[in-house]
Amino acid sequence: MSWQGALADETGAHDLGKVVFSANRTPTEEAAVGSAVTVIGRKEIERSGETTVLDLLARVPGLGFSQAGPAGSTTTMQMRGLGARYVLVRVDGIDISDPTQPQAGPSIENLLLGDVERIEVLRGSQSALYGGTAVAGVIDITTRTADEKGVHHTVNVGGGSYGTKSVRYGVSAATDALEMGASFQRFQTAGFSSADRDNGNTEADGYGNSTASANASYQANEDLRLFAAARYTYRRSNYDDFSYDWMTGFGRPVDETGALRFHTIGREVGARIGADFNLFDGKLKNTIAVQHYDLTREVYDSTPGRYEGRRTKVEYLGNLTLTEAIGLSAGIDYTTEDAKTTGGGDDGMNNAGMFVQASWKPITDVTLTAALRDDHHSDWGDHLTGRVTAAWEATQSTKLRTSWGTGFRPPSLYELHAPTYGNANLKPEESRSFDFGIDQQVWDNRARLSLTYFDIDTDNLIGYDTSTWAYTQTEGTSKSRGIEFSGRLKLLDNLTLDAGYTFTEAVDATDSRLKRVPRHKVTTGATLKATDRTTLTLRGTWVGDSIDTDYSVGQIRQLPNYFLLDAGLTWEWTDNVSISFTGKNLLDEHYQTIWGYGTAGRAVYAELKARY
Repeated sequence: MSWQGALADETGAHDLGKVVFSANRTPTEEAAVGSAVTVIGRKEIERSGETTVLDLLARVPGLGFSQAGPAGSTTTMQMRGLGARYVLVRVDGIDISDPTQPQAGPSIENLLLGDVERIEVLRGSQSALYGGTAVAGVIDITTRTADEKGVHHTVNVGGGSYGTKSVRYGVSAATDALEMGASFQRFQTAGFSSADRDNGNTEADGYGNSTASANASYQANEDLRLFAAARYTYRRSNYDDFSYDWMTGFGRPVDETGALRFHTIGREVGARIGADFNLFDGKLKNTIAVQHYDLTREVYDSTPGRYEGRRTKVEYLGNLTLTEAIGLSAGIDYTTEDAKTTGGGDDGMNNAGMFVQASWKPITDVTLTAALRDDHHSDWGDHLTGRVTAAWEATQSTKLRTSWGTGFRPPSLYELHAPTYGNANLKPEESRSFDFGIDQQVWDNRARLSLTYFDIDTDNLIGYDTSTWAYTQTEGTSKSRGIEFSGRLKLLDNLTLDAGYTFTEAVDATDSRLKRVPRHKVTTGATLKATDRTTLTLRGTWVGDSIDTDYSVGQIRQLPNYFLLDAGLTWEWTDNVSISFTGKNLLDEHYQTIWGYGTAGRAVYAELKARY
């Protein structure tokens, strides 16, 4: 079996499984990719039983999440020990990072999974291809479109513990030239107390999310394709108060005591339109596109506020095939971004970037790439980043790969200009990233193993100083190093086992550990095709050795290790109708991923899916 075939089997993503798109910003055979990448296709998404992108990605090596309560609560994401502000998240090519956040990053807790076709998780510094945000990596999400000609409809209805209800309707249509897909999803849960119930907090904090998305493409002729994508999200989430003693500096999350239920309302609109066109008999493939993202957040608590963010980006991407062994890629983009916050005025920035990448196959089984990018930031001027990768398919079952890259992250608008908290003297963070890995197939290709070592150094880390109530720069180098492992074994024709492990050692310039970055994460899973129409799944997750600040005493403390056991059953009633049952945290483990905030106990959910 070739490497492309192995990937296709794992992801179940039709022909898309044969190539990786995010690694070089052009379709690339998996065997030629030198970066560490995980691809999740539709079959794996549907088997997972998950409702949100966050819950699915928690299984991926190198990724971790800490959430301040139930679904929709503020979430800390880390990739290889670096936070969400170092990760570029795109949905149908749209950058969804929130420019109004203190340290601008994506609110991944608000992404529902129902309309997702495919996810690529690209780890390692990608600033040379994508710009400053992609210091730790890229999460590239593609929504569903037509997979066969004609018009097709899907309906999903579900519900379960914590008063959870969900519904989704999707439609797709295709002709020889036109493909389109559209989806509407509604997810609602009564939730549980954001502040940990063991501390006497009983008031449930609910969450509601309505998301509509659509995409379409039209093949005008063999050299011209037009495309468009759009999405809209309306969400509301309740959360608890934080009781703070200004005299002692101590505090803890607690239920609200007044008549006002603390909550936030968010609205997000994103769109991208463009064209793919070929020149010189298809040797030069081009893409031009423009995207816009608009976000509004309204906060109703003891310090209410309104936050508005906008981003517009124009981009060109070209890929030129010089010979069978040599290719060139180049891109130009221009981005404007502004944020308006209550009491903080209206601040903005712009950035013009250009990059070039060369790929070379000196021999049949070796692929080398080198990329260089210049970003001209309105506040910081020019900044160069680079990346080199190498992939060697040593045998039909063994692949060696490595990548090295540099990155930079300019301070966010909030970090620079927020009243009281901002610091106009901040300068960009700079980073260097290296990884080396091996992908191995054994036992007549029934087992696939992947092992990666990574090493990231970040200079001038920006953090928040609780003694000055402002963002500050930590001189020196912060370090994150670790190992990522994943494996999949087809033990029997109807039984597949999988496992993953991540070790991360992340420290700042003073050699103090970074908070909410577990040293260890272990995942295990089993999928059994019990009958032609019945599939059983079992999954375990163990997380250990994570720290956070205990604000009740003002000290760094160890968070308890925890183990979660989940199970699922799917019965295909007919070829077009199925019923799924999912059990989460079946051992009813009590744990925290952020000090003082609660997590879900044992829960059961059911869903009916119909396609016609």
